[in-house]
Amino acid sequence: MNTTWEPERFANLNRQLGECLELTAESPKVEELKQKLEELKPELASLLEYPAKNAQHRTALEKGTPTINGEQYKVSTDFVAEATKLSDFLEVDEDLAAALVHKAVGYEKRFELAAGESAVLLYFSEREAKLESLRTLFAGGASTGVDEGVRTVLEQHASEILSSTLKASSSMFPERVLAAINMLQARQTRVSAVLSGPSAEVPYQREVVEFVKTRIGEERKQLAMLLFVIMRDYQLNSGELLAVVAWLRSASVSDAATLRLAAGLLVALGTDEGSEQAEAAALDKVSHLVRDSAFLVRLNAAIIDEPWCDSGLKGVVWLQWALLALFGMKRSPGFDQLIGFREDRVEAIAEQAVRMGAYRCAADYLLGHRIDDAMEYELADEFTALQQQRADTASAVSPRYPHFDDVSEELQWQLERSMEAMLAAFIGRMSSLVRRMRYSEEDALYQAQQSAVYQTTQAEPARRDTEALFAWVTVLYTGRADAALRFWGHGEPDDRLAVFVRWGADCREQGMVRAYFGMLAALASGAQASVCAHEFMSGGGAGGHRQTVNQAPLCSWQALFGALDFYAGHLRPGEPDPLAAPPPEIPDAEVALLRAFLRLCRSVVQHSVVARTAIYDSTELGAMTTMFALLACVVPVALK
Repeated sequence: MNTTWEPERFANLNRQLGECLELTAESPKVEELKQKLEELKPELASLLEYPAKNAQHRTALEKGTPTINGEQYKVSTDFVAEATKLSDFLEVDEDLAAALVHKAVGYEKRFELAAGESAVLLYFSEREAKLESLRTLFAGGASTGVDEGVRTVLEQHASEILSSTLKASSSMFPERVLAAINMLQARQTRVSAVLSGPSAEVPYQREVVEFVKTRIGEERKQLAMLLFVIMRDYQLNSGELLAVVAWLRSASVSDAATLRLAAGLLVALGTDEGSEQAEAAALDKVSHLVRDSAFLVRLNAAIIDEPWCDSGLKGVVWLQWALLALFGMKRSPGFDQLIGFREDRVEAIAEQAVRMGAYRCAADYLLGHRIDDAMEYELADEFTALQQQRADTASAVSPRYPHFDDVSEELQWQLERSMEAMLAAFIGRMSSLVRRMRYSEEDALYQAQQSAVYQTTQAEPARRDTEALFAWVTVLYTGRADAALRFWGHGEPDDRLAVFVRWGADCREQGMVRAYFGMLAALASGAQASVCAHEFMSGGGAGGHRQTVNQAPLCSWQALFGALDFYAGHLRPGEPDPLAAPPPEIPDAEVALLRAFLRLCRSVVQHSVVARTAIYDSTELGAMTTMFALLACVVPVALK
């Protein structure tokens, strides 16, 4: 393996790649890029694998005659000590360490560090640039926004790297990415051990070693994001996809790499029907699985039969797999025979996925970047409902998922797009399951209430999966202007999502109603969506759509402002009387319900001038009078 090293080779390559994305194939710079890619392809394919320490090279270095970039040098004892220390710390070949120190001498003044410490910074800077170059190469090779000739050049080199193997291993590039993620985790642990050990054993300034620890963590995220791009834009072979599933099964959700690889797997298994292009891509995935029936069976076994560390993540992947299986059964004849089960089994898998906590993982983990302090406060009840999404074997409330504050805008967009597609597919393809689970929960909640009244034993806490589903929608769409127009019937070939919104309007259980109003508040974000929500509430839960026989009068401005007026009348303070009973209080559950309604009202009037004027001017609603009257009453601060 190559032990030469020059600074900024990959930094320059990444700049060339970025420039060529804006050019046409006729540009001379594209030809220069082709030559540079051909030259650096072996090193790009090797990822972060560098030559290990070598006894022969160590001996030559100790004698003061290392080989630096192919030429033998005579060096000082100080140089030998610095290069030896660098080789031990970075765990690389002594000749490579000598080359790093040799080049770093010219950077000492710029970094205001000694040559060895400057070499550490240069080393990790080039590693970062190499990973960025790979990501730019793979993304550019699949981007329709790049000139076709340039895209062809990039795609050719990306494909060659994808199919490349190394002498030391027969694994393909995606599997080597996974191996590198694991290797770096072990490396980070060793660096942490150095920092926590005796100060005398820390080889460089503590700030430099802390930098190395941080950079290794960043490299793991870069590698995971690189594999995400590959899973999104290219088709993994059977062994590679199985390797990703196996990695995720044993992964910790507190690992930032898990979030990125989970997003990639969901994209790889996704069967979005939102556009002709997306539907064609989904059909290609199914056709690929049908052509390799043995892989289909192995993939099903890897996802369904093997244990997972996190039940919620397992549930999300199960749910996506069930949606793919159902799509395959409907669009590819014989798919059910190949996979070994029929639609009833798919629905059972989806139901198990929900019970494992799929909604909780989707909303609180995959969309964790959307959850800020304001959302935590506003949606406290929704997150409580999500925590009650647990595996059937668990008796305690599930803990919250970790949230990462370093999710790039690109990944945020991809996660939200993936969740939108998954949610729409689930509601559209499995509406019967959604309905059945809700009605079952309503029965269980009623029985729980009866048990409390008659003081009988309740065997198990009632589940609140429907609330969790509404909370998933709420987290996904809160604050995203007009992103949820599909739920109001805009731009959809059918109205399955609009039917879902109307269907939820006849919920009667308090928790479900609260979660439903919270969902409507999120769906009302934006100028067009708020008008749709206003029409919906003005029509008693039908809006501008066709009227339904079973309309829900509760889901209307009249009913809800009437409820506020009722409380304002009963809680209105009278003359001071020390002997009078304390004023009545609004039950906590109804406070939460009223807060959800007011969030809906706020969202509608914030985004729509028409709705704001209509509600303000309505003498029937008396909105301003009622709210100011309630404001003067003794009510919880959160409601005020």
